[in-house]
Order: sequence, then C-alpha cells, then structure tokens
Amino acid sequence: MNHERILLLFEHRENRHLLATWLAASYVAVEGDSAEALNQPFDLCIVDGVMLGRLLDAIRARKQSEHEVLLPVLLAFSRHEVGSGLRRIWEVVDEFISVPIEKSELAARVEMLLRARRFSRQNFELRRALETELAHAAQVQAALLPQGSPSLEGFELAAGCLPAREVGGDFYDWEEISPGILSFTLGDVCGKGMSAALLTATIRATLRAVSRQNGPAEALRLAHHALADDFERSGRFVTLFHGRLEVAKRQLLYADAGHGLVFLRRAEGRIEALQPGGMPLGAFADQEYPENTLDLRSGDTLLIFSDGLTESHQDEIAQPSVLAERLDQTRSATEMVERLLEIPRRMATLADDVTVMVLRCCDDHLADRRTASSPSP
Repeated sequence: MNHERILLLFEHRENRHLLATWLAASYVAVEGDSAEALNQPFDLCIVDGVMLGRLLDAIRARKQSEHEVLLPVLLAFSRHEVGSGLRRIWEVVDEFISVPIEKSELAARVEMLLRARRFSRQNFELRRALETELAHAAQVQAALLPQGSPSLEGFELAAGCLPAREVGGDFYDWEEISPGILSFTLGDVCGKGMSAALLTATIRATLRAVSRQNGPAEALRLAHHALADDFERSGRFVTLFHGRLEVAKRQLLYADAGHGLVFLRRAEGRIEALQPGGMPLGAFADQEYPENTLDLRSGDTLLIFSDGLTESHQDEIAQPSVLAERLDQTRSATEMVERLLEIPRRMATLADDVTVMVLRCCDDHLADRRTASSPSP
C-alpha cells in the first residue's frame, strides 16, 4: 500500500467515510471536518464545496506553509455550486472533479496530483542540494582569493570582489614571486555563475605558474597558449590586467589583455590613462601583448576594476575622474576599496560581478601593514 496520505474534508460524514474506505485500499486516508484536521501531515486534500467555503483561509495558509513544495487540493463540486461563492478558490484549488464521483476519474486525478507533489518535492530537494553546493563553491572560490596583503615597503595593496551570484567570473590574485617582486592580476571572465567560476580557477593557477619566471607580457602569451583548448571548448574569453611590481625601484611592468579598466591617479590628483594592450585571452589565436613600464611616486594610486563597478553606478561614474573623486579623503588602499564598493554592496541584486584592486605608493612610515582581505558581500 502507498504511504501517501490523503485528507478528506467533506461536510457529510457518510460520504466522507465511503470515500475514505475506497481510497484506503491504495493510500492512507484520513478524515476531517474542521480546520484542526489541516494541522496533520498529508499529501493531498480532497474537499467539497461547502467545506472549502468554510475553510478557505485555513487551506490557503496550510498550502503556503509548505513553501516551495506543492500541496495539491482537489475540489469535489456539484453542478449547482458552480459560480456560487467559488470564485476565490483558484488560488487554493489545483484540480476539480464533479459529483457524483466516478471512481476511475477520481483514481486518475488523485494519481496525477500525487505525482505532481512528488515531482515538486524532488525539485525542492534538488534545488536545496544545489544551493548547498553553490554555497560551498562560493566558500572555495573565496578561499582561493588572497587572504591578506603582502608586506611591501612603501606600498599598500587591497582588493575586493562582489559576485553577482553565489560564484562569479571576476577574480584577483597576487603573489610575491621573490623578495621585493610582486606579481598581481585582475581578471573578468565572460559570463557569470558556475561555468565562469570554474574557468577563473584554471586561469589563476596557470598565470601563477607562468609568472614566476616570465614578465607580464610573456606570462599572458604563455597562459593564452596553455588555455587555448579550454577557451575554445567553453566558448569564453577573459580580460586581464597583469602586472609585476618591483618594490625597490617603485616600478611597475604591466600588460593588458583587453581589460582597459585601469588608471593612475598621481599624488597631485592628475589622472593618467595607461597604454592600451592586446585582445582578451581566448579571443583570437597567436596574440601578442605589449609590455609597458610605469614609474610610481609617493602618493600615486593605481586603480583596476571590472566593468561591474561602472554598471552598478550611474553612467557618469564610469569616467576615471569621477571614480578618482570617490577616493578623496581616504587614508589607505583598503579604505579606497571599501569606498568604491559602497554603492554596489547596497544593491539588492547586481547585474554583474564587481571587483576592485588598489595599489597605493606611499611613504614608508605611512604604509598600511594591515591585512587587506576581500571585503565580504
């Protein structure tokens, strides 16, 4: 016998009992004649027109208590009840059957509604499992981001990432490849969600491997070659800003793979655009990436960001001068990142991932040695 429970809410006790006896051969049939009966567990409610009119609000509340799982209601009605006080039932009734009830028709309706509930419960459980997996994936992705800034004599480095979904296609990374030499990256994979997140992990690992012995331009070329098959199979590409900071020289070598969302604010407030780079990794085969040099002075700030930052603001905020103004009155790279993420963090939903990285050149005695971990969403 099936263990699914069917609640029968009929005004006439004899009709209710006859129906329960017939259903008991295949299901667990329980009878009720008041709102209290709705408190027990059941998988399907069969109700007549009189009881529905009397318990409409209670039945609606019981259905809502199941949240995202369907709790079906089958209404047994007579011809004369049509249109008489039943116009509000559509929000609680899932199927109808006319009385006198034909057993074959009832059997078909009952099985159809119970099957719908089973599918609904399965979908809910799968969705809950997926949400759990996505939450775990988000923890893993967050753990792959740098958890603290390296101690750099005369420099501060900070970054933050707000994914539009549980996981995202933006990432940043840095690694001190030798004393006084820092390699860092900000990337934006085309797309959002799990597929983009999986590719970010591969790109990050590849760049780390090739950056230890190569300059930024050669590292991008080698990464492009190593990841060519992955880009082709996934149909995606990634924009990247990749730099190597020589701390003692206060000099930055960099290469840009189709990213372009970067500028330098000099200590006196002047905005400088950086030299253009090549195409995104994965866009075309056999790409070459020019390498450029930037000399940094005390008070200079390099800002790198993803397009999600501009999309989360008004159109005019996309201008470097407007973004630079938001950095006024900030005292550290960490505070600059927090200031730029204020608006997107307040938004209920983000259209795209938002990532910001700030490299600040400062006097040695003013360098912020505090850990600058990724700001939480």
